Amino acid sequence: MIEIQAGPIAIACAIAALCFLSYAIIRRKHLAERFGRALSHAKPIVAAACVPAGFLLMEMPYNPLTFSMEASFVATGLGVTAALFAIIFFLGQRSKAAMAAFLCVCFAAGTANYFVASFKGQPILPSDVMALQTAASVSGGYTYALGESVLDSFALLAVFGGIIAMLPASKPTKRSLAINASAGAAILVAFSMWFSAADIEKDYGCTVDVWSSLDSYQQHGSLLCFLQRSQLIAPRPPEDYSPQEAAAIRAEKAAIALAAEAVEDSPATAPDVRPAVVAIMNETFSDLSRYPNVAQTYAGTVAFDRIDALVKGDCYVSAMGGGTCNSEFEFLTGSTMGMLGAGVYPYMLYDLRGADNLARYLSSIGYKTSAIHPAQKENWRRDRVYRQLGFDEFYDEDSFADAEMFRGMVSDASTYDLILDLLCQDDEPRFIFDVTIASHGGYDTGSIPAQDMVRAPLDGVEYDDVNEYLSCIERSQVELVEFLDELRELERPVIVCFFGDHQPGFVEWLSNEAYGDGSRAESEDGEAPEAAIEAPTGIDLVQERYVTPYMIWTNNTELRQVSEEPRIADTSLNYLGAILLRAAGLPLDEYFAFTLAVRDDIPAINLNGYQDAQGEWHWHGDASARTDAYRQLSMVEHANLFEKE
Repeated sequence: MIEIQAGPIAIACAIAALCFLSYAIIRRKHLAERFGRALSHAKPIVAAACVPAGFLLMEMPYNPLTFSMEASFVATGLGVTAALFAIIFFLGQRSKAAMAAFLCVCFAAGTANYFVASFKGQPILPSDVMALQTAASVSGGYTYALGESVLDSFALLAVFGGIIAMLPASKPTKRSLAINASAGAAILVAFSMWFSAADIEKDYGCTVDVWSSLDSYQQHGSLLCFLQRSQLIAPRPPEDYSPQEAAAIRAEKAAIALAAEAVEDSPATAPDVRPAVVAIMNETFSDLSRYPNVAQTYAGTVAFDRIDALVKGDCYVSAMGGGTCNSEFEFLTGSTMGMLGAGVYPYMLYDLRGADNLARYLSSIGYKTSAIHPAQKENWRRDRVYRQLGFDEFYDEDSFADAEMFRGMVSDASTYDLILDLLCQDDEPRFIFDVTIASHGGYDTGSIPAQDMVRAPLDGVEYDDVNEYLSCIERSQVELVEFLDELRELERPVIVCFFGDHQPGFVEWLSNEAYGDGSRAESEDGEAPEAAIEAPTGIDLVQERYVTPYMIWTNNTELRQVSEEPRIADTSLNYLGAILLRAAGLPLDEYFAFTLAVRDDIPAINLNGYQDAQGEWHWHGDASARTDAYRQLSMVEHANLFEKE
């Protein structure tokens, strides 16, 4: 659904510009006859003006700092924009169509950043371009509000479009065709050589914050930042990396961990039962009562908290508002996005065949492995990636033709029904990975009945997206509890790991409302108010938006007795698979034993930073705080993902 949220002046300017464009297109022949000579002389001027116009069209829609950016970044951005324009202009035979196409692409890029930033709080990153099909398939539930910045940019595009329409058309000759093509190709080669040789971050001072990319885009320009992130997509080995050392580290740490397990006679060394293992990654499941402004009117995930689990706690993830596939990646592979960086989607970029992961390992010890996601199988390339990871079968939206729907999406309960069907088919060991979708954004569908709506006003003001989201989470809890009740009736042992993939995108402003910039404001008497004193700051403030609840539950009495995991244990998503194996009483292989061994020194790690053994968080850039365990983790992860057999 599209809405216009702009003042009358912006709307009037957009309409006037559109009228000018229409007039220029309709009357272009008459105008060319009357002003032919002047327009012919104006053509190179208009072509040159396309460079700053294209720069503005990329920045204006999403960037309130467009006209206050540092001059050095503006100059660099204009230079890169000019190079790209020259490539298109000459390869397009210096035609009017080439100029118009360039400006349309610039406008599309700026508008896309506007919408993505509105929904996710982040701009478009390089891997997002590769995920266009996935984005398109889940875009229907959002409301697209056209603000004044978009209308102003459209007006600029329409004016330039009208001017270009009035210009005389080029009359190419064989000689001009060859010259233009050669010039375009030469500029393209030169640009490629520059991009390969330059270090945009060091050479041009363009640093993109991994947790606040939007701020960097607005300060440095979207094109320069996008290119800087593009340079970091290719996996880079850790400093002084060697596959031999990585293998030795992995074997040594794993041996120590396995020896400790044997001495403790833990369930991981002597499994008496082989339970079915069910992992549920619940779409956007999180507890917003962690934000004090929400907690005033919202009690939190009460039903979830009441579940008597083997272990539960907070799980630090590397996605916020979107990027579900990265949460899948961390859980299944035991890898952390902290070593790969922002703007990277491994599902879209890497071949994961041969990489150690839960599906591959459980399959090796006799488990049948199934993946469930009630959406298009091509989303995030799951149809390929699940095969690469070793899943035996994948149930996508085609398996849910007659399923119960919620907000236009397959309900959680419908996926749980399929899990129950699979568990009842036979007694063979099973690993089932269920990625739900019912609570997916956007949260403005208006499809939840009034009697089912959870209302949590913030300072007396109700927000439709917050209310709809909380209503989704309430329903998720109800259906989870009902699912666990049904599992209790099964005779076969089952262990369930349940976690949320990320928080909703609107927590960007929700966090700002709750904590501001993290500074400790003073009251009138000079005292810092209690709420401000307790507010997180720095990386702790950032991590508030990157944490979701998790739990591990079982219907089996023996597993409940032997599980040695603490009842409350905070962790990060890359460790959760190994924790699940241990809680299930299953033997650990070398890789997952190594993973648990590293957890002793780095209890949690995600895209933003890592936690040391004393519980203190550090940014990844804080090299002074890095330990041997950090280096060991980075080397083993790189070897597992990129040096696999």
